Amino acid sequence: MKKRHLIPLFASFLTIASFSPLTHAASVPYASQLMIHGPEGNLRPGTSISITVQANGHGSTPQYQFWMESAKGWTLLRNYSADNTINLGTLPAGSYIIAVYALDPNQLQQGQYHEAAQSSVVLNIGSQVTISAPSTMLAGQSQLLQADATNLISPVYQWWWQNPEGQWKSSGPYQSSPSWNFTPHQSGLYHLIVYAKDPLAPNNAQGAVWSQTVSLNVQPISLAYGYFHVSSDSPGHAWYDIQQHASAFNAIAPLWYTYNPSNSNPFSTDVSTQSLQTVTTYAASHHMFVWPTVQLTGTLPSDWWASSEPQNLITTLITTAVQNGFNGYTLDFEDIPAAQGADFTAFVRELAQALHQAKLTLIVDVMPLPNSAYDYPALAKSANYLDLLAYPEYTTTTPTTLAPNPGPTEGAPWVNNAIDLALQTGISPSQLLLGVALYGQSWTYTNQGFQGGEAITSRTIASNLSQQSGQYVWDPSQQDLEINTGPLAVAPPAPLSLNPATFSPLVQNLQFVLNAVLLRYAISHQQTPPALLATDGGYGQDTEAAVALFQQDFNVQPQVLGSYGPHTAQALQAAIDQYNIGQTMAWDENTESIIDLLTTAATDHLGGMTLWRLGYQSPHFWTQFTGNWPS
Repeated sequence: MKKRHLIPLFASFLTIASFSPLTHAASVPYASQLMIHGPEGNLRPGTSISITVQANGHGSTPQYQFWMESAKGWTLLRNYSADNTINLGTLPAGSYIIAVYALDPNQLQQGQYHEAAQSSVVLNIGSQVTISAPSTMLAGQSQLLQADATNLISPVYQWWWQNPEGQWKSSGPYQSSPSWNFTPHQSGLYHLIVYAKDPLAPNNAQGAVWSQTVSLNVQPISLAYGYFHVSSDSPGHAWYDIQQHASAFNAIAPLWYTYNPSNSNPFSTDVSTQSLQTVTTYAASHHMFVWPTVQLTGTLPSDWWASSEPQNLITTLITTAVQNGFNGYTLDFEDIPAAQGADFTAFVRELAQALHQAKLTLIVDVMPLPNSAYDYPALAKSANYLDLLAYPEYTTTTPTTLAPNPGPTEGAPWVNNAIDLALQTGISPSQLLLGVALYGQSWTYTNQGFQGGEAITSRTIASNLSQQSGQYVWDPSQQDLEINTGPLAVAPPAPLSLNPATFSPLVQNLQFVLNAVLLRYAISHQQTPPALLATDGGYGQDTEAAVALFQQDFNVQPQVLGSYGPHTAQALQAAIDQYNIGQTMAWDENTESIIDLLTTAATDHLGGMTLWRLGYQSPHFWTQFTGNWPS
C-alpha cells in the first residue's frame, strides 16, 4: 500500500518560502486553536455535510484552507480565504477526512505554510464492518475469524473480546488483515467486537466504525471413548448410549485401531466398514468430532523410532482419516519408557505437523506426573490437547501382586495433585483434558491374605449392590464411593506381633478390615477419614497407629496401645458385625464423584473431560450427567 500522509501534498498549489527567526517572536501575528464544528463520525447516507471552523487570530482575521481525502485521494476543496464554512452537500457512501489549515494573513503573505494550525474530522458515511464467526467453539481450539469492512479506505482492524469473567481484551494495535486467529482459553460465553477505520483516522470512537456484538459459546470438550460397533445396540454398549445421549458429547474417540510393532501388519482394526461409516456419519450429523483412538498394544523396541515405521504409521493415519472423514486422532501410547521419552516427543511433533497440514486434530494421552516419561510442555507445543489419564490411582497389582493396596480409582486429592503438577509445567489449562474413569476396582481379603481383585465397571457394581446385601459409604476426602460386599469378614486371631519386616496374611487382613472400619467410624462421627493403610502385611508403625486409633474410637483398653491382643480382636469383630464389613472392598466413581471431578476441571479452566469408557457407566449416570460444564 502506498504511504499516505495526513497533511496533503499541496506543493503544486503553494510554494513554501524561507522564513526569518523573527517569525517566531511573540509579537508576530499567527492563527491558533483551530476548532471544527459539524457532523463527524458515523453518518447515514444522505446526511447533508456543512463544516464550520474557527481559529483564534492574533492580529487579524485567519485564512482557511479545506482539503478532503476520499477513495480517490486528496482533493483541495478551497484554497485559503476568510470563509470559514464549507458546504459539501450529500456525499456518496464512503470514508472521508476533512483537513483544515489556518494561517494569519501575515503568515500567508510570507509563505509560512508550515506554521499553519491544523485540524481534521473523519466522516464515515454508510461505513460498516461485520464479523464472520461460528456460534460455538471448543476450548483451546483455534479459529480464524473474518471481518468485512465496506465504505472505508484501505481499512485496518482491531478485535476486542470479552471473556466469561467479564474482562475485555484487545487483539493489539490496528492491523491491515481482516483475519484474526482466536483461541479461547476457557469455556463459557464470549462476546466479540471488531473495529475498523481508515488508517489515517484517529484511534477513537469518532474515527472508527464497529460491528455488532457477536456471542460465541465456547464449550469444554466432552469426549467419550468406546467400542462403537453397530452390532452392539443395547444398554451398556457405546453405540446404544451415544444414540440415547448424543447431546451430552461433542466428540467421540472410537477404540477402532491398534498398533503392535511385533505384528507383520502393525496397524490393524476390528471395526466393520458398516460400523465405521454408520458411526462417523451419525456423529457428524449430531455435531460431534470423530477422533478415533490408536492404541499401542505392544512394546516399541528402542530402534523403532529411527526406522521407517514411524513415517509409515503417520502416512497410514493421514490416508485413513481422509478416506473415512475423521477429524483427527487420539494417540494412546501408554507406558512409554523414560529412555524413549524424547523419541516419543519427536514422533508426536512429526505426526502433529502432518495432521495439522490436513486440518486434523491430535490428542495425546499422558500419564500423571511425576512418574511419567511424557514431556508435557514439548507435547503441548505439537498436539492440540493432552488427555490426562488420572486413573487408576490404585490397582489390583501394585505395589505388588501379593500385596496390592486397595483404594480409589481416581480420588480427589490424587486428581488435584495431578492437575497441579501438569499446570506447573506451564502448559495452557485449555490444552489439558481430564480423563474420568467409569469403572472401579475390587479387592478380596481373608485371614489367608489377598485372594484376588479385578477392575469392575460401575454398571456391574450397581447391579451387584441391587442384587445382594452390601454396605457402601461416601468418602468425603477421596470424593469416592467405598463398598463392602461378600461374606462377612473375620477378624484375625490374636495376638499379632509388631514386625514390619515380615509379611503376614493375618496382618494384611487386619489392615484391610481397619481401613473399612475406621472409614465408617469417621464418617458416622463427622470426622475426617484417616489416610488409607497399606495392606503390605507388615505390622509396622502405620499399622500400630491405626490399631491405636481403633482402640481409642471403640474404647478398647489394651495393655499396650497399638498392640493387637484378644480384647482388640473381639472389639474388631464386633465392629465388623456392626458395619456389616464384607471380605470384598470396592472403590467406584459414582455420578457424584464424576460431577465433583468435572467441577474441579471447570474451576481450573481445563479444556474439557474424557470418559473411559462409554458402556461402563451405571444406569443412574444419565440422571445427572448432561455433558454441561459445572458452573
